[in-house]
Amino acid sequence: MIYLDINEIKARFFQNRHKPVHILLGTDWWTDCDDVAALRLIAWAVQNDYCILDAVGINGCMEFSAPSVDAFLTAEGCPDIAIGIDREATDFGGNPPYQRRMTEYPHSIQSNDECEDAVKLYRRILASCEDRLDIIEIGYPQILSGLLQSTGDDVSDRSGYELVKEKVNKLWMMAGNWENLDSGRENNFTRNDRSRKAGSYVCEYWPTPITFLGWEVSSHVLTGGILTSENDMVHMAFCDHGSQNGRSSWDPMLVWMALCGDEETAGYETLRGKASVNAETGENSFALHAAGSHCFVKKAKPDDFYQNSINAILEEKQCF
Repeated sequence: MIYLDINEIKARFFQNRHKPVHILLGTDWWTDCDDVAALRLIAWAVQNDYCILDAVGINGCMEFSAPSVDAFLTAEGCPDIAIGIDREATDFGGNPPYQRRMTEYPHSIQSNDECEDAVKLYRRILASCEDRLDIIEIGYPQILSGLLQSTGDDVSDRSGYELVKEKVNKLWMMAGNWENLDSGRENNFTRNDRSRKAGSYVCEYWPTPITFLGWEVSSHVLTGGILTSENDMVHMAFCDHGSQNGRSSWDPMLVWMALCGDEETAGYETLRGKASVNAETGENSFALHAAGSHCFVKKAKPDDFYQNSINAILEEKQCF
């Protein structure tokens, strides 16, 4: 069993973080609960000055999406974060009870209609940022695709592609299944026609490096089961999902790696090349190439290394 306490985590993973990195987070904030755990990791990093959360883009639109994200971030000590939403993303299905329950806590945003269109918000953040930032995507890729295809407007005369190329350091994506280089299937790429086409477009045209963490990496790494407080929103979401004993850590592991800022430091090996997604089926494939701008990761540590690192943070911020 590998156990790391909070002080060791800070020394081991963030010793080279000389200033906080700016990030944009994309999340489906859907029926699953791993997004909630992932957002707690980001809130922890914000409060420890490891990152600055510039905005959240929601790419799975349900009745309480934006109000519940706002309520959660407020409870986690990160109020007034800009939230954008893809209002057309109503074709993913589901009715997660944790979102409605979160809105019983204090929040400023009362409805999705109060939020800016996510592509517009991303353009605004990119146009105004002085330093390059990282984008973390733990949901569906249609906001990223829409950003790439956006044209000049009142925010900036530059296209979305130009803004990304100039202002984004790296894209970190939880997407794909990379066990078989020739063909893999995973929800974030295959869910529906919009996600399939968007995933294909992003893989083909995104102009900065992309690191993928696939389904196969995290499916057996369960986190969150350590939480017990009935007043804790993460525990509440896990219970509502039926995962009070822990949930597969797809989104937390991707976020943790991005916060560390380096795949090897976070405990991964990388395989480099070019990722592709079939626009009709959503199947992903990967062509290995040493000079490729894409990579996917494989675990270099035992599962409890990742599990205990993530659980330590989830537990430290547990709300009683």
